[in-house]
Amino acid sequence: MKKLFNIFKHDIKNVSKNMIIFVVIIGITILPALYAWFNIASNWDPYANTGGLPFAICSKDAGYQYKTVKINAGDSIIDGLKGKPQMKWDFVSEEEAKAGVKDGKYYAAVIIPEDFSENLLSIVSGNFKQAKLQYYANEKKNAIATKITDKGVQAIEESIGTEYVDTLGKTLGTALGLASDEITNKKGELADKVVSDLKDTKKDIKTFKSSVDVLMDTLDSIEDLVQSNKELMPTVKKSLSKAGVFNEDVKSILTATKGTASDITASLEGIMSAGGTYMTNVADKADEAFGYSDNDPMKAADKLERIKVTNQKIISVNNKVISILENMQSNLGVNCSKAIKKLQAANKKQEAIISVINAAVKKIRSTGKVPENVQAQVKQAIADADQALAKAESSYLQLKPKIDKLVNKAFSVFDDVTEFINVLKAGPEQIDNVLDSALDTTANLKKALKDLKTFLTTVDKRIDKVIVKVKDVKGDNVIENIILPIVKDPNALGKFVSSPVSYDTHRVYPIKNYGSAMAPFYSTLAIWVGALVLVAVLNVQVSRKEREKLNNPNTTQCFFGRYLAFFIIGQLQALIIALGDLFFLKIQSDSPILFILTCMLSSFVYTMLIYSLTVTFSVIGKAIAVIIMVLQVAGSGGTFPIEVLPGPFRAMAPFLPFKYSVDALRETVAGVNTAHYLQQIGIFALFILVGLFIGLVLRKPCLKIISFFNNKIEESDLII
Repeated sequence: MKKLFNIFKHDIKNVSKNMIIFVVIIGITILPALYAWFNIASNWDPYANTGGLPFAICSKDAGYQYKTVKINAGDSIIDGLKGKPQMKWDFVSEEEAKAGVKDGKYYAAVIIPEDFSENLLSIVSGNFKQAKLQYYANEKKNAIATKITDKGVQAIEESIGTEYVDTLGKTLGTALGLASDEITNKKGELADKVVSDLKDTKKDIKTFKSSVDVLMDTLDSIEDLVQSNKELMPTVKKSLSKAGVFNEDVKSILTATKGTASDITASLEGIMSAGGTYMTNVADKADEAFGYSDNDPMKAADKLERIKVTNQKIISVNNKVISILENMQSNLGVNCSKAIKKLQAANKKQEAIISVINAAVKKIRSTGKVPENVQAQVKQAIADADQALAKAESSYLQLKPKIDKLVNKAFSVFDDVTEFINVLKAGPEQIDNVLDSALDTTANLKKALKDLKTFLTTVDKRIDKVIVKVKDVKGDNVIENIILPIVKDPNALGKFVSSPVSYDTHRVYPIKNYGSAMAPFYSTLAIWVGALVLVAVLNVQVSRKEREKLNNPNTTQCFFGRYLAFFIIGQLQALIIALGDLFFLKIQSDSPILFILTCMLSSFVYTMLIYSLTVTFSVIGKAIAVIIMVLQVAGSGGTFPIEVLPGPFRAMAPFLPFKYSVDALRETVAGVNTAHYLQQIGIFALFILVGLFIGLVLRKPCLKIISFFNNKIEESDLII
């Protein structure tokens, strides 16, 4: 042990005597910290500064008007982007946009075509056309920048999708809203009025029937009785006239309500027909995604992920149609079960597409390549879903005439009311003629009175039926249940359909900025670089002359004696790096003391590994240390998650010390999970044993080979 410390003291003495060596030691102690600080500072918060990326926007959209609804989606997109700082938006002509992307002025450009709004709302016209944006990206300019602009375009696409469904909902609501006033304001009023007047008529008929009975019982005073009954006629006419006033109002509400019911079934037919267009869009996007299978599997996975947005929207629309059909089935009595089952089956096919895509994306990201059979599976799932939507549409088209027929039948009661009122108005004139005839002959009067009594009894019963039907129509909420939720607030319908689900984000172990998130990786890398610089500048071997001065220490004593200098300088490197991260760059750290200690442990592990490699394998050991560093930069999960790396890197990650050092430092930055931190530190510390094994055990069998190798290198006079 004494000889071991004598070697260390001798090294310290040599440094203190030579100012140049001292300056070099100071330089190699500070240099790794500069490497870490510059990298962390340059990556401090890049995603908050994307507002500097030039992105061209050109809108040629001419707009579109449907009835009272007028939209210009291109203008809406531009207005929305003006208030968003995500990119440096530049609104230019088509020629400037294309030329700017080509010559590198812009990283990307989006051109909105002239018929964009018209195609966006083509569902209302029945002539379905896919609305498309033209996206141009300069992928040569910068690899990361194009990924950011891709996300920008995806955000624009999703915003347009939400705006589209929102506008469609408003359009449907506005169309249905044309009859809302009549439905809500006049229906109850008219029904009450008709019932009231019909009850008045019943009272008059009851009085009239009593008079007829008196006439039949008192034939002797027939003339007086006939005259009395003739005097009752004006009263009856007056009562019936009250009911007749509302005849035109009844016809008016009937026409408006029937027209609204027709609009509902026609709108549902249009929505059902849109399924085929959506599935064509899904198929096109799938083909586009698989076009990247060979060159960029990860981009293919991203493209496949986006397809699910369309599938989820189709499911949402189908669920709304199912809800409407169930409402019709419950309130109108029409059997919609077959169409509902077809729509439910279509939704399962959409869910099958999502499931196949999820499996495919997971497989691509785990293997780094697109499996041979996944394209066929996705295409088959899309074809099945398209066929299921076609069957659902066919089932609804068979059902639609029945719905229209039952709705018309429900409204036929109004025809009965108006018809009956006309009958009642004509009744008193017939009675008056009969009574005039009765004045001529008693026999004719008896027969006429008998017929009249039968007629009045029939009319009385019919009035009872009409009153019941009018009350039923008044209390029946079939039309209100279907229409009023839409017509009362078209904007609410649009917002609900466009965004049926919202979410609250709860960030676990939040990190304030990207620089703090990358500090564990760059600090670990700097500590490894510092250890590499040490073996590149300092000699790991104790010379024969020095060993003689120090009373010939053995190999193990020389190993640890010289390592002490590497250890002390390495600890100083780690301490400067950690303190600079915390107090100069001011990175986030929930446990600063643990952060410093973990950096110092990392230096211990790395100096031991690299020192041992160099002692045992000489120049080859230094090369091995560089190779390990390169592998760790790519495969330790410092930048991208290990799960998304290619297969070979995922396989080697558990055997790389970087992985455990970076994970442990992340715990100290974002918040310590004690069990996970101790696990990472425990595994990381095992690499000290690996270093000792290389430096003490492997060294002996390799001495002759490495000695021969070193002699050859010295003879070349080329390699240090």
